[in-house]
This record gives sequence, structure tokens and C-alpha cells, in this order.
Amino acid sequence: MNRIVCERPPRRFAPPLLYQEGNVVWLSALLISSVLLGFFGCAEAKTEPPAAQSRPAADTIPAVLKDSWDVYVAKFIQKDGRVIDYKASGVTTSEGQAYAMLRAVWVGDRPTFDKTFLWAKNNLNSGIRNDSLWAWKWGEGSDKRWRVLDEAFATDADQDAALALILASIVWNNRNYAEHAHLMLRDLWSQATVEVGGHRYLLAGDSLCQRNVCRINPSYYAPYAYRIFGSFDKSRPWNSLVDSSYNVLQIVSGFADTKLPADWVQLNRTNGQISPGTLKDSKFSYDAFRVYWRVALDRDLFHEARAAAYLDQTLRWLSSAWSKDHKLAASISKTGKPLVEYESLEMLSGLAPALKDQAMFKRLESSYSNGVWADKDSYYLQNWAWFGTALYRGYLGPFELVRSR
Repeated sequence: MNRIVCERPPRRFAPPLLYQEGNVVWLSALLISSVLLGFFGCAEAKTEPPAAQSRPAADTIPAVLKDSWDVYVAKFIQKDGRVIDYKASGVTTSEGQAYAMLRAVWVGDRPTFDKTFLWAKNNLNSGIRNDSLWAWKWGEGSDKRWRVLDEAFATDADQDAALALILASIVWNNRNYAEHAHLMLRDLWSQATVEVGGHRYLLAGDSLCQRNVCRINPSYYAPYAYRIFGSFDKSRPWNSLVDSSYNVLQIVSGFADTKLPADWVQLNRTNGQISPGTLKDSKFSYDAFRVYWRVALDRDLFHEARAAAYLDQTLRWLSSAWSKDHKLAASISKTGKPLVEYESLEMLSGLAPALKDQAMFKRLESSYSNGVWADKDSYYLQNWAWFGTALYRGYLGPFELVRSR
């Protein structure tokens, strides 16, 4: 039997909100169109909240997504909103808080959204940083105190949190969410992007540059998010990051014989040159698989031709390798050599919707039981199996409200 585990390496990178509970359904297409026109076309989005939207009725959410979310909340999220990573000594990461917020708005769970957002804001930002971004790691220190262990921010987490806040501001008609999303986007733009030679690049955080060379993560590039950011925040050209996303991914895939992107690469902030990182960074593994989920979401949500082309061009080797015996190593070298003997359900979760591969999705589906995929203690697996299932099944929830027309 193949061992499917997640041995993911360490990564660097107000007052309570009120809510009302109740069963509601999606508004009509006409109302949605008028709301989006008023919200995304308005230059005063910082001060005027979007018109009211409704969250998805419970019976429209696929049972696997609702049931697994309920189990995840009970298992991984404390009553105060802290998300626990049991595989990493019980630490909390900004990534974990952002994933919870995104999933919460995706299924219409406002109480959980509020408490995970407020925990992150109060514990990863307030009194910790002088901006609106979040320290990436919180846990028990050597002094036995539970506190922030690393004040650096991780760009992917803050992007996901800002995206979740934008979606929540639409779904629940809440000005506080919109205002905080604007603050996060302002600081992400100034601290997590850099312009070189007329092109804007996404940095991985504020602690990963040595002089002019920065370690960047291709799986942080999220073109669908930049389209939404650009409609929401018209003061900054977020769409320039859509173009750079595809340019960077094409370059990075060219470093490998397999055409698979690497977990990490390097960016020279002086001349914009992108180059391979260390041998360890050059593998396709627990970071890089997320590239395919993000590109597939841009394809499915915004019908981006570059997304479809990138998936077709760079997944041929992997698709052929999978078709031989329906196995993929959890870590693959740039020459195609399996670096470990076990597999990764997380990887299959990102690849199945990208490839639209039924056998791959069935493999993931077969590991699911009673609200849990395989390892019940794996926070990373439970999140990515959920995201992969939602995208494979075409359940985009609140993303439907911001789809291009």
C-alpha cells in the first residue's frame, strides 16, 4: 500500500463584528449584476459598503464540502478562532487563518469567519506589526509563552485573507470587511510587490531577500485574485500582476525537463532576472502543486486562455506519468526523478481539477470518510482536499458573484 502523507517543510514567508443568522438563497442574476456594477465600478469603495448580497443556501452546498467543513471547525479551530496545525507542534500560521476565512465565506459560515478573522487581526497584527499584514507564525516559544514566533508576513496568506474579506464584504454587506481588505491590499502592494524593468513581480514576504536577490514562490501567484483586487481597488494596477503571473510561471516551468514549476526560485530585483534556486528548492512538491489549482481557478472562473494553454503545455509529462500506473511521488526532481517513495493527496487535490482527471479525483474521493480525508490530524491535507473538491465539482460559491461577464 502506498503511504500518503504530508511532510511539508517549514515556510517563511476592534471590536467584534455583528452578524445575523438565517437561511437565505442567492439573489437573482439581475440583482447581482446591478450590485456588482455599483460596487466594483465605484471609486468610493473605501467609504461606501457594497449593496447587500445573500449567502448560499445550505442545500446548494455539496454535502462533502459542508460536512467536512463542520468537522474541520470542530477539530482544528478553537472557540476563540485560532486554527491549530497539529502536525507542527500546535502552531498557528497566517496561512491557516486565511484558509479558514476563505472556506468560511465559501460555505456561508459567518460566525466562523468572524472569529478566525478577529483572532488573526488581534494576535498576528495588533501590537506586532505597524501595517495591516499578519505575522506568519504563532505558537509556544522557548520561554513557554504562546506568542508570535516570527513577525515576517507570508504573501500568500495575506492575499487569501484579503480575498476572503472582499468576498465577505459582498456576501454579507459589511463595510468593516471592505475597509480592512483595502488596508491589506495597500500594504501588500507596497511591501509584497516590486517593479523591475516595467514588470511587476510578487515577492513571497518581507524576510526573503538577500541584498538584491529574493527567494520567491511561484505557487503564491494567484491571477484570479488580482482580477478581483483590481475591480475592488482601482487605485492600483493589480491586473499587471495577472500578466506577470503567467510570465513568471512560463519562465519557471522552463527550468525543468518535466515543465513542472519549482517550489521556489530566485528573482533579481535589479534586472528582473528569474533563476533556479537550490537543488532542494527546484523540486515540484508541497508548495508547487498549488500553482495548478490557482491557474485552474483562473481558467474556470474567468475563462483565461493563458491558463488553459499553461495547463496543457506543462502537465503533459505529469499526465503521462500518472496514466502509467496512477501513481505520483510526493516530490519530483526537475528531471522527473521521484525523490520519495510515498504519494501526496494534497498534490492530487490540486492536480485533479487542473487536469479534470476523473481517476485522480476518485483516488482523492476514496480517502474520504466521515468528514475527513485520510489523515485526520493533517491540517494542510484537509484544506487542500476541500479546495480541490470544490473546484473539481465546479462549486465556486461567492466567486460566482465576481465572475467576469
